[in-house]
Amino acid sequence: MFWKKKELEYAEGLSWFSYAVMLPDMDEDEREVNVIGNLIIKNTGTATLNNPMICIRIKPPQDVRLGGKIGSVTHTALMIDGTNTEAWHYIDDNWKGKSLETGEHWLKPNHRKQLEPGENLIFANELWISTSKEEKFVIVEGFFYCDEIKNGIAALNTITVNF
Repeated sequence: MFWKKKELEYAEGLSWFSYAVMLPDMDEDEREVNVIGNLIIKNTGTATLNNPMICIRIKPPQDVRLGGKIGSVTHTALMIDGTNTEAWHYIDDNWKGKSLETGEHWLKPNHRKQLEPGENLIFANELWISTSKEEKFVIVEGFFYCDEIKNGIAALNTITVNF
């Protein structure tokens, strides 16, 4: 009689940015670089990943605005946008002060509490970068965390804008 050995479950994931950079119209008085994209998280392991969260870190944080489907658990400004992307909310009530200080935006999905093996989770985002800012570069990093991966996973790429 042969027994099939049960495979050990393991928690593993990948995250990466896909994005496009829109340069400002040179005729406009107010010039901003606009970055539209997604932070995509994929469960590449065999275990379910519980309580997913992300950190978007912007360096330097001055004169850069982060937007997307971000609101509260019950209300999001972009609730009906024609896409199937998840709505997100800030983890901390004092998110504005902390994000201006550290450049870190800590977010959780409003409804997804688990990410099954092979599934993706997407944070659709938009960045507005003032071209009149003192520093002429911006680096955006992404990190994915969950109960099973407490130390987090850095995104495979960053968004880097020099102007």
